[in-house]
Amino acid sequence: MKQQRKLLAGLIAAAIGAFLWSSPAAVGAGTVTVGPAQAAASGIEVRALPLTRFQPTTSAYAGVLDPGPLFQRRGQLRSLLARVEAARARAAATEREYRRLALLDSQDHTVSDRVSEAARAVWEADRAHLDAARASLAAGRDTARSRWGAVLTDWALAARSPQLEALASGRRALLSVAVPQTGATGSPPATIRIGGGEIAARLISPSPLADPVSQSPTYFYRAPHAGLRSGMRVEALLPAGPVLEGVVIPNAAVVWYADRPWVYVQSDATHFARREIAEDTPAPGGWFVARGWHGGERVAVGGAALLFSQEFQPKPQAGSPSGGDDDDD
Repeated sequence: MKQQRKLLAGLIAAAIGAFLWSSPAAVGAGTVTVGPAQAAASGIEVRALPLTRFQPTTSAYAGVLDPGPLFQRRGQLRSLLARVEAARARAAATEREYRRLALLDSQDHTVSDRVSEAARAVWEADRAHLDAARASLAAGRDTARSRWGAVLTDWALAARSPQLEALASGRRALLSVAVPQTGATGSPPATIRIGGGEIAARLISPSPLADPVSQSPTYFYRAPHAGLRSGMRVEALLPAGPVLEGVVIPNAAVVWYADRPWVYVQSDATHFARREIAEDTPAPGGWFVARGWHGGERVAVGGAALLFSQEFQPKPQAGSPSGGDDDDD
């Protein structure tokens, strides 16, 4: 009678295990056995991860600037430049007239000294006006550079500026990006990514202003408009270090255990081994890992949590006592 009870208890335990999950079994630390049919029935999806090149990035903040004040400054500078050109032309004309009269006065006195001196006074007055116009232009240029930097100021001064025309038409957006300090010899990247990495923004020049929040130096970038509006503050992704080779682990493949991320790698047709991954390099849709990965590894990208629960499911003990009743009746 006692042997019959033990046999019945074993059969019940086996039936419960089969009910819980089609009978895959953990066979060792970090390893789970699952047949192909069981994997398909349980929704376990496996994908080979290709070797890929990845550019690590660091985050910064970019502000979309209103170009209106820059266009206003352009109008002011172009007006000052026109005054300089007009004053230069007038000064050149009165100088020629003075020298003509002075020559006639010195050769045959066909004009009086008084006329020659009057022409000289007009020329000197025009030279003073030219100097004043040049000073106003220099002050306006310095003011513009103190806000917009040298490159944008030169664009504003140019008779024709395709770059500013692209901003005015809305084809391009002007950004101010706070680039974290990378040391005394650090330089801003020529290209950054914004809008979740979908939009490429290209460097224009350093900005004279620091970021009011982080106090980091800022730089001007331009990007396709792509829905960017003045006043928006968007995340920018800046290159951080050399390009690496490795694989991208999808978020769906990651399970967390003991505060560390793990994935299940299919080692053969029926076995999945749990492998820890590094979490210091985020990538779009997951994590980029390089060390220990060579490409082509088959990873469970669906059903990873199911594999994890099966690995840590309590195992029935064979021949466990039935409760201590040794009655043979």
